[in-house]
Amino acid sequence: MANILFISEQYIKQYTPVGGLVEWSEIEPSAHLAQDSFIQDILGTNFYNYIQAQFQAQALTPDEITLVSRIKPALAYRVVSEMLPFLHAQLKNKGAMTQRGDYSDPIDMDMLKYLRTELDNKAEFYSVRLSTFLHDNRGLFPQYTQNNNDDMKPHDGKYNGCDLFLGYDGDCSWKS
Repeated sequence: MANILFISEQYIKQYTPVGGLVEWSEIEPSAHLAQDSFIQDILGTNFYNYIQAQFQAQALTPDEITLVSRIKPALAYRVVSEMLPFLHAQLKNKGAMTQRGDYSDPIDMDMLKYLRTELDNKAEFYSVRLSTFLHDNRGLFPQYTQNNNDDMKPHDGKYNGCDLFLGYDGDCSWKS
């Protein structure tokens, strides 16, 4: 199956700090990477493939539309976090090069790390909301809990240190 993105260039530019002059060709590789790794990790391969096929066919149910609306902000901020270092420096035929314009200077590494941390925090916030929504509504999505021995199973809340997740108790299990 083709890797159909849940978000568009317009969505990223409207809802994240990405400026209008950033080319889609600089965003798209990170969008595919973030969706394939970050969102598939949350949904699991079986449910991810199902939602992607429904999305491509424009056959989402109302519950699935709500789910995709929860996927989009988590994915958008993860995309920007993934692409940020590659806007600062790109691989060219002469090696890794820093971008410089006539009237701009690249940020230093500390600022780049700070920005990336802020973007990751926003992505994490939205991923918690997505995971909580899936957990609370798992009965609406049978493919989410089906195990087809696929590549990735839905993660169980132990994502990036579950103690930061709202809705989890100390042993990383869901609160009732």
